[in-house]
Amino acid sequence: MASAADAGRVSQYGGSRAHCADPRRVVMHLRAAVETLGCKVNQYESSFFQERLEDAGFRIVSFKERADLYLVHGCAVTSRACYQTRQLLRRAVRTNPDARIVAAGCSAQLEGDRYAAEGIASHVLGTVDKYHLLQWLEKPADLNRPLVARSDPRRSPPLRPLTIGRMLDRRSRAFLKVQDGCNAFCTYCIVPWTRGRSRSLPLNDAVGQLRRFVSEGYGEVVLSGIHLGQWGRDLHPPGTLPGLLRACMDAAGGARLRLSSLEPHEWTDELLNVLGDSPGVCPHFHVPLQNGDPKILEAMGRPYTPDEYAALVLELRRRFPDAAIGADVLVGFPGESEARFRNTLELIERLPLTYLHVFPFSPRPGTPAAGFRDRPHGAAVKRRAEVLRNLGREKRRRFEAGFVGSRVEVLVESEASPGWLRGTSENYLSVRFAAAAAPPTGARVGVRVERTGQQGLIGIID
Repeated sequence: MASAADAGRVSQYGGSRAHCADPRRVVMHLRAAVETLGCKVNQYESSFFQERLEDAGFRIVSFKERADLYLVHGCAVTSRACYQTRQLLRRAVRTNPDARIVAAGCSAQLEGDRYAAEGIASHVLGTVDKYHLLQWLEKPADLNRPLVARSDPRRSPPLRPLTIGRMLDRRSRAFLKVQDGCNAFCTYCIVPWTRGRSRSLPLNDAVGQLRRFVSEGYGEVVLSGIHLGQWGRDLHPPGTLPGLLRACMDAAGGARLRLSSLEPHEWTDELLNVLGDSPGVCPHFHVPLQNGDPKILEAMGRPYTPDEYAALVLELRRRFPDAAIGADVLVGFPGESEARFRNTLELIERLPLTYLHVFPFSPRPGTPAAGFRDRPHGAAVKRRAEVLRNLGREKRRRFEAGFVGSRVEVLVESEASPGWLRGTSENYLSVRFAAAAAPPTGARVGVRVERTGQQGLIGIID
């Protein structure tokens, strides 16, 4: 079994193809399948892996097909995500037990020894080593003799560009990874242990990749990171997210920009002012709440209070009246009584949030919260999660109803049915619309909203 020490004998990864192993030296297969779980950063990185595999002579096929190589780029944020990773690896083994089966990313970093012991991966590549995919494929390994390469993420090198042309199967919206890692160490979160410290992509590299996406015809680019608000703090000289936004707006060439999640304490006056002066940035803001009880937030290690969170959301609504404002909410954290859950529910009820992402607490091995006592029973957690999800659906419906009769700009994403297209508005509304002459995927069109439907808004091209 190869060890993480082997990683020191391969060159540091870079963004250009010249930095990858010579594809002619790889034992090439004809067909490869890539499956991705988790965040937008994972999706961006999977696009990089797919392009490198294509460079090496692989033809990319569906994960459901028989292939010579399967790559599962997994997530470890929850126990369910790790379970899904294992299920995909087992499916690959069943489909072709003679294939090379690669487990890569955060889940491989966290529980890669399990994958090797269970014989469900021939290559286990952690969050540092996965970028050397082609080099690791040169080494002999199979399900009986797996190769495990998991360097310490805390010693990750500075962030380098992962140059790509297109996003996997996406033809309209691209995710641009500009930051990786996290220094926050919330008590429930495994990410700092699997991704390492916060690292920022230098400004010129971020702008260069943005221009590549624009030249490929993407109508929208999402600035993404594990902890996006930390962008620039580790650079020399330091940078700021408002500075990155200004540079990206200048380079966007008419494409619209969208921000991924930003922590509550990272919304500075400068950032709010830049957003107010930047019509090309979508009015869609995702601000994780996690919990509405002050004691639970303190136990989570979250550096804000419910009142501070509420003040931010109200200020965002005041400055951006039509913006979508979403939140992550974690239920069932140790110590969450019915009264403390009620604090979360009442806070969300009175705030102008437009959608919720609700997650049950999932103890991650090695995190402080995994050892906390007084976890609520599963039935109570399930009920609380459903209460919040119903509230989120109702808030979304009310938000959508406010746009009936209005004109919204929609990014064309796919065909919904003959004569109908599907897309997303600037403020994160799902829109279906009739179109006699279909505009191309990635185009932005004006749509007059006529009514609400089961899956969003319905309208016609205006």
